[in-house]
Amino acid sequence: MNEIVRAMEKKAFITDLYQRTEKILNLAIEQYQNLDEEALSFAVDEQSWSIAQCLAHLNTYGHYYLPKMEIILAKPNQVSRAAYVPGWLGSYFVKMMDIDKQKKYKAAKQHQPQVKNAYAEVTEFIDQQETFLKYIKAFEVVDVNNIKIPISISKLVKLRLGDVLAFMVMHNERHIHQIRNIQRAHSNALTKRTVSATLAL
Repeated sequence: MNEIVRAMEKKAFITDLYQRTEKILNLAIEQYQNLDEEALSFAVDEQSWSIAQCLAHLNTYGHYYLPKMEIILAKPNQVSRAAYVPGWLGSYFVKMMDIDKQKKYKAAKQHQPQVKNAYAEVTEFIDQQETFLKYIKAFEVVDVNNIKIPISISKLVKLRLGDVLAFMVMHNERHIHQIRNIQRAHSNALTKRTVSATLAL
């Protein structure tokens, strides 16, 4: 990879991730937990995900990464406010999640959404984002460059803690964007249904 990887001032990096995650959390609290089961389960077609499936997918990442972050924070880590320097592999994974590229990826087997209760997925997502916010803030004084975490799809591959944090936020935003599209499609479907019912009278 020939692209120059630039360092980012630590406080600015953490603040950016915190604010973006806070925005996602507020969206989940204000919107998603107030949706009915039909809205949470609506999918454009059989190949597309519903809102509940998007959240279930994101929850699988939280199930894997949040406990690992908890373990890191439980250790007596050396205080470090050094600038965050992205690794080349971490940067690659983060850029894969860029919404603007609109490229689709098939979810790994362990991250395929299995929804048993749509409401439970919303609750779990909110709980996870609240926990994630606390961890992001705590990592402001932890070395995010030298501490590494094995990725969920291959324990042999490890990313810098900072890269994992950046990936988690970008990945969340990618599926929040997807949820907006689902909500728009659901609204259009309801409008068409109402028009059809009116014309049938």
